[in-house]
Amino acid sequence: MAQTRRKIAETTIHSSLLVLTLVYLVSGLGITQYHIIETLTLGLLTKNLAFVLHENLLTPFIVLLLAHVLLSPAVRIYTHFRKH
Repeated sequence: MAQTRRKIAETTIHSSLLVLTLVYLVSGLGITQYHIIETLTLGLLTKNLAFVLHENLLTPFIVLLLAHVLLSPAVRIYTHFRKH
């Protein structure tokens, strides 16, 4: 049961981080290469919107990245101390 919950949490974190990374990259490109990105998104992602998105996604990106990196060691430490 705990294994299943951990797998669900890991999958959710990994998937969210993937989506957030892609959006973060596209919004960064939307700032520097705005002509290309505006054309590809049919004008939905303007330079100003890309800047706002890019700025506001930094904190969630860092939180998910830390969760992604620290989840496995935290589970290992928890199970080690739980056994003893």
